[in-house]
Amino acid sequence: MTMRIRQQQGWLTRLRAKFSREDGWAGTVVLIIGTMFLLLLGVQGFVWFTASNAAQIAAQSAYTVARSYESTPEAGQAAAIQLLESMPGTLLDPVVTVNRTAESVTVTITGRATEVIPGGLIPPATYTLTGPVERWVPAP
Repeated sequence: MTMRIRQQQGWLTRLRAKFSREDGWAGTVVLIIGTMFLLLLGVQGFVWFTASNAAQIAAQSAYTVARSYESTPEAGQAAAIQLLESMPGTLLDPVVTVNRTAESVTVTITGRATEVIPGGLIPPATYTLTGPVERWVPAP
């Protein structure tokens, strides 16, 4: 029994000696964790950029439909929602707002991107587009 205890103590002593030396392991761990964090940060940026592009494409679609001759804001809103539903996961919880007056149309799309890094403070993906309405003008 004492032989076994001595063997364990010898093994423990060698293990302590190995970890008591400074071989730069802490720097390596920090480098690996930092690299992984920067990689995830880059992926998060790409996901946010994709969500912003989805908001822009949906706003352009809604604007094109809503500005048409004798169209309605509801038609533009339906076009944007239909387009966003065809791209699942790109823009989460989208809010589509279309305002049409006699002279102009304003479309605003707001949503959020998927969080790759949990708890990250990611800005919402928003895009606003304003332009004129198509009108029929009689010839002079």
